Amino acid sequence: MSIGKNLQVADYIEDHVALAIQSMISAMSFPFRRFSIELFSKSHERNSGADARLHGAIRNIRPFHMQFKRPSAYPAKSRSHIITDRIKLGAGCSPHAFFFDLRKKKDTHHDFQHNVLYGIRKDLLAADAGDAAYVCPLYLDLATYQSAAHRSGSHLWPALWRRHPWRLKDTTISSSSGQVKFERIPFLADHITIPPHTLVTTANHRYSFTPLGDEICFHEPTRLPEGPQTLGKFLNGIGNRFLRDGGRLTPENSMSLLNQLERTVYGDGEILERLEDQPIARWMDFGFRLQRDFRIAQYAFVEWNQDF
Repeated sequence: MSIGKNLQVADYIEDHVALAIQSMISAMSFPFRRFSIELFSKSHERNSGADARLHGAIRNIRPFHMQFKRPSAYPAKSRSHIITDRIKLGAGCSPHAFFFDLRKKKDTHHDFQHNVLYGIRKDLLAADAGDAAYVCPLYLDLATYQSAAHRSGSHLWPALWRRHPWRLKDTTISSSSGQVKFERIPFLADHITIPPHTLVTTANHRYSFTPLGDEICFHEPTRLPEGPQTLGKFLNGIGNRFLRDGGRLTPENSMSLLNQLERTVYGDGEILERLEDQPIARWMDFGFRLQRDFRIAQYAFVEWNQDF
């Protein structure tokens, strides 16, 4: 929808983005390799009745975190700082530039959401255990966004539960060799992922990018050195590292990482010692609190001990 003469804001909310992506990636499973992608949150566990499955059947995990955004846009002729910054930096802005704001600090937040996501990513990368990023669609219109999700799902659905799921004509994202190419799923290619690249002292900052999801800028005006990725490529990097030796954590071996994440986000006093003997319960509780306190969603690639 339009606001004033220049600014356009997506006519949907961040929860629409979360639901669309969760529906898409939760539907994917790879039975011949016994892994899936799970939303790691206590509320999801309760709603899905997955207690026994999650606590008793998990062999390995690789967590990752996403903060969902909705885009706004200024046309190239605008005099907004978004456009003037991009022009000075030599970044494209025609026919318009998409952007999203950082979330302002709330009374219940001890820190800016951006800094929390940055700290999580730093810990995950240091442990070679996952990644974290903002995720934003490349659509302003809800009807178009929903149509894209429907088309992607309906094309790929017939092969969902076969040995080689998600087949579209000659395009297969998974094979018996273990190679996974999530970027071949059209809907995932319609989202850009942007890793938080620095700490901030205020929320008065924005990330901007072209409608194609490239040429990312941060305002205070900086062109980001780390190149753009679609959501498919983001998942590809995490998933294929998970499928190779060394890219997985057993529930028991994941506790040192989870303790570090707890300290990064909440401080030393918040580590849940009462759940020390229940690793998956710890992860679920951490995911629930991340969503409640910072609207950061916690997912994981999961390898199962048994068929699911």
